[in-house]
Amino acid sequence: GHSAEDENASHPLVQQLRQLDEQYVAEKQRYQAERRELSRKYEKRYRDVLERRARRLEQEEDAPGAAAGCAGGSASSQSEAYRKATPAVPGFWKTVLQNTAEFQEDIEEYDEPVLDHLRDISAEHLNEGDRAAGFRLIFRFAPNPFFSEAELVKVYHTATRSSFVDELDCVRIEAPKISWKPGHNVTVEIVTRKPKDTGRSKHPKPKREEVSRPSFFRSFFRNLGPDEAVPEEELDDQWDECEDAADIMDYLLKDDYDQALALRESIVPHAVRWYTGDACEDDDDDDDDEEED
Repeated sequence: GHSAEDENASHPLVQQLRQLDEQYVAEKQRYQAERRELSRKYEKRYRDVLERRARRLEQEEDAPGAAAGCAGGSASSQSEAYRKATPAVPGFWKTVLQNTAEFQEDIEEYDEPVLDHLRDISAEHLNEGDRAAGFRLIFRFAPNPFFSEAELVKVYHTATRSSFVDELDCVRIEAPKISWKPGHNVTVEIVTRKPKDTGRSKHPKPKREEVSRPSFFRSFFRNLGPDEAVPEEELDDQWDECEDAADIMDYLLKDDYDQALALRESIVPHAVRWYTGDACEDDDDDDDDEEED
């Protein structure tokens, strides 16, 4: 039999409304085509400005004092043997990330010397013809004692929910595998365990093994998506027992995508404002509002 939906769809007035909606969609497509052209024009201009910023940061000169709000971190003597990634303002990108609400909780003290070698962060569309397909974030590093890659590229695959909803969902994230140099992997610590006494040897050698530990390079550079297992570090007490792996993965995808959008839309374009603290969220704002009431 016919459902109520079938009857609604076949109603003459509803068919007229559909035709009006098709006209609306056609207008919207024209608007989006014009907006894409405008975006391309200005993105090239933005890119030129940000490339000038990158070149400026790489110039050798006397560095200014410590940044406002910077947690700071003494680089190892090995790190100091390498040329600074941003000689004009050493540790620029490390300080920028540490001063953002999105990343300050993720950066551990032992991540800091690695981030001192970060030269630049940029974003680009995966497909110029289909901007709904996603984008990549490119982290460029100077030669350093920690890993061999010059770039760490993270890819965000996105899709529209339906042709009637503009919002994009992130469906999959691809992260690079980092080639850590021996003894320099900051995402693990070496733990010495006492060997079991088997009675065969009077002095059994202690066992050294690598144990995972929290790190920006662990939590940020990982693959996420429906075909991936939930990362080991996320399998703890923070989730309700009723939440299944798919729900946890959806949350992780959304959280990671929100970080990426903040980087692409705000943090990278206005990096100096986070470096100086101008763009930082002021903890005192809420208190001030309460006092004014």
